[in-house]
Amino acid sequence: MLRIHFLYPAISITVIWLILKAVNILFIKKKFELKREVVNLLYYISVMVVIGLTLFPLEIVTSSEEFPELNLPSNFVPFASIYELLNSHYYMVSLKNILGNIILFVPLGFILVLKYKRINNLRNVILVGLLTSLLIELIQLTLPNRAFDIDDIILNALGTMIGFLICKVIRIEQSFGLSSIPKQIN
Repeated sequence: MLRIHFLYPAISITVIWLILKAVNILFIKKKFELKREVVNLLYYISVMVVIGLTLFPLEIVTSSEEFPELNLPSNFVPFASIYELLNSHYYMVSLKNILGNIILFVPLGFILVLKYKRINNLRNVILVGLLTSLLIELIQLTLPNRAFDIDDIILNALGTMIGFLICKVIRIEQSFGLSSIPKQIN
């Protein structure tokens, strides 16, 4: 069995991202906007953390029969694993799993508001959170050491919504003049 940790892919992706940012600033735009670049950096860090925590380490096996412990059960019944976790005697496991899934996606809801003009409403933010989480869960369905869990999608969407609401409540766009950031995909 081969185990791939996230450090080397993360370093590679970060180097490529930095090169692309440098080319973009030096040769294409020729204008560096600190506010936009801070939002882009926060977005990048958020995406890398989500990928690192949800998809890695990757376990590569030649046969799933050799390592049956890697075949985790999936949950397709809404609220089944949340109910099981809440009724667990080990409250730290419940706390880590439930709050972890919510907190993991809070930055996404926050950053979407700052980065994309068309996603600047609750419905669109929740939809992006749902689709992003669904994509991650579908990828996990194909990995031997991960499992699909519909409750993760629900909790991740809740986290995205909370991030959006926090951003709107503290009005960071107006407070720091971030509403003038050009809303574009970088």
